[in-house]
Amino acid sequence: MKKLFESKNITEYAIIPFDEKLIINPRLMPKVEINSIVVFLVPYKCANTPKDKYGISAYARVKDYHGYMKTLFATLIPELTHKFGTDFFGFADHSPVNEKLCAAYGGLGVIGKNSLLINKKYGSYVFVGVCLTALKTENIPMSIKSCINCGKCAVHCPGCAITEHGIKADKCLSGISQKKKITEDEQNAITEAGICWGCDICQNVCPMNEKALYSPIDYFTDTYLDNVSPELIESMDDEEYSKYAFSWRKKEVLLRNMHSADRKNRK
Repeated sequence: MKKLFESKNITEYAIIPFDEKLIINPRLMPKVEINSIVVFLVPYKCANTPKDKYGISAYARVKDYHGYMKTLFATLIPELTHKFGTDFFGFADHSPVNEKLCAAYGGLGVIGKNSLLINKKYGSYVFVGVCLTALKTENIPMSIKSCINCGKCAVHCPGCAITEHGIKADKCLSGISQKKKITEDEQNAITEAGICWGCDICQNVCPMNEKALYSPIDYFTDTYLDNVSPELIESMDDEEYSKYAFSWRKKEVLLRNMHSADRKNRK
């Protein structure tokens, strides 16, 4: 298994026994016996730095990882099936199990106060994927560990969304920036924070991310948008636009926030 994953430039993976408590969407569960979960991390952080002035989260400046996962599973699943002689079922994001908890139980990271999984090698700049299988493992799940609890993410969160009791979704400016309809106060809040799509502030101030390595995966490093503009977004046809994470909303949402940022910068 190590050779298979490393041939895909994936070094962070683990296999844990299946536990029904991890199920969050039973309708997606394969209709066969599942004994184990193979969980892995896909790093996306790039060495590129933005040349534009728009606050767009790093995960949205690279092509949508769902496209990468689809291509990955097209080769990985048959290889795993052939190697171990049993079926494997791949999932990413739209998954029957809680992927973040699977990764934590597999020892792939700790859970930060900002609710993100933080890996020792790649920090929190990772996507999580899982493969469910009938293959049995003798591995014992690790205990869920928390971050160093320095509190920097909470202090620097512009929406004061990070609390001792979890994340206040209605205060998170990342989520607000992606809403189809927002209030004037919400628009002012994300504009003042310099946010156009998503928010990396809690990740960028996290000391556990200081030494996070860059992704070795070309899919991300070769597709980084380092100079975004309203003109670029408007010029994208539907096919090209659909390749990026912000495409789950129509262009109007991202453009609305970018135009608001432009108005602020002109003052």
